[in-house]
Amino acid sequence: MHINKINMSLRTVLIFVLVSFCSCRPAATDNHELKIKPDSNYPRWIVSKLDSARQTSGIAFIGQKNNAKHFLLADDIGLIHHLKIENDTVFTITPVHFSPEFQKYLEKFPKKDFEEITYFPKDNSVYLSIEGNNPDPAEFTKIIKLNFFNNDVFSDSIVSFSQIEFKPYSLFTKYVRNNIAYEGLAVDDHYLYLGLEGFSEKGVFADSTFIFVVDKSNGSIIKQINTKNLGIGTISGLFSDKNNSLYGIDRNGKKLFHIELDNSLEVNYFSSTKVTSSIPGYKNLDYVASLESVTIDNENNIYLVDDPWPRFYVPDNSTLVKLDQTTIMNFKSFVPIIYRFKLNK
Repeated sequence: MHINKINMSLRTVLIFVLVSFCSCRPAATDNHELKIKPDSNYPRWIVSKLDSARQTSGIAFIGQKNNAKHFLLADDIGLIHHLKIENDTVFTITPVHFSPEFQKYLEKFPKKDFEEITYFPKDNSVYLSIEGNNPDPAEFTKIIKLNFFNNDVFSDSIVSFSQIEFKPYSLFTKYVRNNIAYEGLAVDDHYLYLGLEGFSEKGVFADSTFIFVVDKSNGSIIKQINTKNLGIGTISGLFSDKNNSLYGIDRNGKKLFHIELDNSLEVNYFSSTKVTSSIPGYKNLDYVASLESVTIDNENNIYLVDDPWPRFYVPDNSTLVKLDQTTIMNFKSFVPIIYRFKLNK
């Protein structure tokens, strides 16, 4: 009898503590609505009079000069470009040249698979994620810090680079597979964030993935965030707008999301929204989009880029007959598409 009373008392206390905890602290995985408004001038083809982007997998806003916004683009065929957008709609695309040292470094890769690029304005640093491919995906999965001429990201030349060494290396490479690595890459004052594309079995992706939080000072992976409870199946782009804050793209879920972490690097806020894709100039016509990177400019405009997936990018004939010849040519030339939304913070 006495023991039963004690057990009942303990159960009562435990229930009270649990109820109090749940009522005072909202669940970290509560999904709030991320509010964005499509820009009426977008989507647009990433093409200019002289050039076009190709297989664009990464975009990073680097600043505004006069009336033009400037970006870096990373293409998964081993190219980096500057993109200048004037008056919101006029595009200029120019190549970024690599030093002989960097070119030689890239020669050993089975594919120069640039998947993500990110910029940290406080020290003008640029980071590039290279995805590994067979015969040894782990060996060729790299995160590189790029140094531009005179430490000026508006320069057209990369003069040197350094390879980030992660600890433990076994964890950095643990989930890497052929053509599957870190398609999300972001940076803030203290951390690098690595978003694993996902887990794939015979081309079918699982319902969750990981974000690694890395101490910038020493390359140590100090946190592994599982996205299952957030409903994020893939990560194809990440961007940090401030410390402990991440925006990202779930490509397969066609979802834009926002995560905020507390001081213990636990998720304490999450919001998301579905992204509607459409053909440039044809708002009511859709296509198979593969949204693969995200960045935010100085006016809270959020940009997404679509890496053309050759197998599905070109619409079927029932859609093509509704399009003008320039649009058809852009699809068949696999010209990437850029989206812009107004972010309501």
